[in-house]
Amino acid sequence: MTGPPLAGQVVIVGGPEKEDELLAIVTDEGDAVPVFDSTEEAQHFLDSTGDFGGDWRPVEVSAELLVELLEYQGEEVEYVAISPPPERLEGGMEMQVLYREILIDLLKRQTAPGEPEPKPKKSLFRRLFGG
Repeated sequence: MTGPPLAGQVVIVGGPEKEDELLAIVTDEGDAVPVFDSTEEAQHFLDSTGDFGGDWRPVEVSAELLVELLEYQGEEVEYVAISPPPERLEGGMEMQVLYREILIDLLKRQTAPGEPEPKPKKSLFRRLFGG
């Protein structure tokens, strides 16, 4: 039995096809699944993409479901972008990009039996790496 699900991870799903897909974005490292701390932050990102964002929507998921979604990506998407900045941001902000497998491993450790639930007020990055 695992602990309570961790809330606060938000992914973007949808797309032009009938069946929803998990959004992947292009980063300097390669394709990445963007993961946000809130639906508002994810929606702001989508709004910055113009017409492209119309077929997509933010969805809050538990840590367990996020692991399942990331594992389903297989080798297609190798990275996760933690709270990427809006698309139209001038000046080229850096974004935190992790190997998908590292995030999966960290989330599995956090949801393992006997692990305390992190404080939900912290961002996903801070919950994973402390701080």
